[in-house]
Amino acid sequence: MGANTRLDGLSDLVKHKANLRVTCRTCDKVSVVDAQRFNRYCLLRCWNTQIEALGQRLVCSRCGARAPHLKATRERPGPDPFPKDERAWKLLFRRLRD
Repeated sequence: MGANTRLDGLSDLVKHKANLRVTCRTCDKVSVVDAQRFNRYCLLRCWNTQIEALGQRLVCSRCGARAPHLKATRERPGPDPFPKDERAWKLLFRRLRD
């Protein structure tokens, strides 16, 4: 990523092969999320995929705080909380649609 690269949304992160680093402002827990899979999840939920808007939706799994610090990173993602295969994605879509 160059100095003039602007990364406003998850689709920008996917295009530049970056991931999303999520840092809790309260307990300093750090997680790295796969941007491509997170983008798909947000689109299924009809969430705004702009990085600043996602901060209001994310909750720390350790302390329950909201509004973490979000940053693009080249680090490898951690454990994957998203569906494992295409069938699981389709089941999630059906569940959200009803």
